[in-house]
Parts: sequence; structure tokens; C-alpha cells
Amino acid sequence: MTVEEEGRFLPFMEHAVELRRRLLRSLVWVGAGFAASFPFSERMVAFLGKLAGTPLVFTTPTEAFWITIKTAFYGGLLLSFPGVLYEAWAFVSPGLYRDERRSILLWVGGGSLFFLLGVAFSFFVALPTALSFLVHFGEGEGLRAFMSVDRTISFEWRFLLVFGLIFELPVIMGFLSDRGLVAPDTFRRSRRWAVVGNAVLASILSPTQDFLNMMIMFVPLLILYESGILAASWAASRRQKRLSEGETAAS
Repeated sequence: MTVEEEGRFLPFMEHAVELRRRLLRSLVWVGAGFAASFPFSERMVAFLGKLAGTPLVFTTPTEAFWITIKTAFYGGLLLSFPGVLYEAWAFVSPGLYRDERRSILLWVGGGSLFFLLGVAFSFFVALPTALSFLVHFGEGEGLRAFMSVDRTISFEWRFLLVFGLIFELPVIMGFLSDRGLVAPDTFRRSRRWAVVGNAVLASILSPTQDFLNMMIMFVPLLILYESGILAASWAASRRQKRLSEGETAAS
């Protein structure tokens, strides 16, 4: 190995070691969230079970136990999300200038906020609407709901987490413009493709592929995309201001 190759290899190894450390710390965040959620997991199972609007049953001896563990895990994911975002920020921050660090810290905070907003929107609006439609649709055809506690609450948790993730769309779009990777005009010109992409994404992310659940995800995605264009425009103007101030300071 030449001196030049060795010089490139060492930074790569340092980054790999740091990435491994940040991934392990992220797992610690998730584990801490799980530990914090576990004492309340039975209460969360009972609370989420009421959202279905019909008594839930378990069909195997271990089902009630495992859904309690799953609930603690999902709750841990919610609690640990800001910490995981922080670890991602801490991994990239050493290679950034001071103003860039402040900028990314802003986006990390925004990502955490929008994730929680997505979970709240799902809990208060999307999830009750979807459950009510699905349960009453079956009853309208003369069927009787006999819902498994594991499948029902797992469905609810996926709904909450998916909405938390799709609410990150404006933050991602704004961040890309803030870094100068995508211009706001590119997002504006891509609206028609965004509609198609959001429809495909809604069909993939929807826990069930019925029309109502897809629309419950599709419509917010369209609104979030338009919000992302506004965030990208704001971020681009902010970036331009930083560059202008840097040029003035340099001169």
C-alpha cells in the first residue's frame, strides 16, 4: 500500500468506526425507549385496544404477552426517534462549518417536531377514521368483528409510525434545498410526478390497500409536498443569505 493509499484508507476507517459507534448509540437510545415504555405497555395495549371500537381477542396462549412486548418496542421507537436523529447529526457535524452545524441542528429539531405531528395526526384523525370505516364496513355486510389483539394493535402502531415518517417530507425537501442539492423550482416543476409518486407511496405504506386508507395517506402527502415546496423556498433564500454574508466577510 502506497503512502497516498494509506492516507485515504485511514480516514475511511475512522469514519467506519465512528459510524459503528453512532449506530450502537442509536440502538442504546431504542433500548432506553423500550425500557421506559415497558412498565406502561399493558396500559398502552388496553388504551389502543379501545380505539378499535370492538372487544379484541387473542387466539394463542402467547399472543397477549407478545403484543405487550411489541407495544413496548414500538413505544420505544417513538421515544427514541429524536435521539436517533441526534446521532445522525453528530456523525456528520464534525465535517461541517459552524453555521452548517447550526443549520443541521435546526433540521434535526424540525424533523423531530414533524414526526410527532405526524403521529398526533394519525392518532386523532387518520387512525380512528380508518378503523371506524373498516370495522363498520364488515358489520354492514352482516359480518361480526372477531379481531385479534396482536394484528389489530400491530396495525395501529404501523399506522402511527408510518404517518410520523411521511410527515418528514417537508423537512427532507427543505433540507435538500438548504444544502443546495435540489432547487425549489425543481420541486415545483415535478408536481405532476409527485402526484404519481405519492399515489404509489400511499399504496405501499397503507397497512391495508382499501381506497379509504390509501386516500387517508395520499391527501396528506399532497399537502405535505406543497408544504415542502414552501420549506424549500425558505431554505434556499436562507442559504443564499448565508452565502452572501460569507462573500461579504471574505471581501
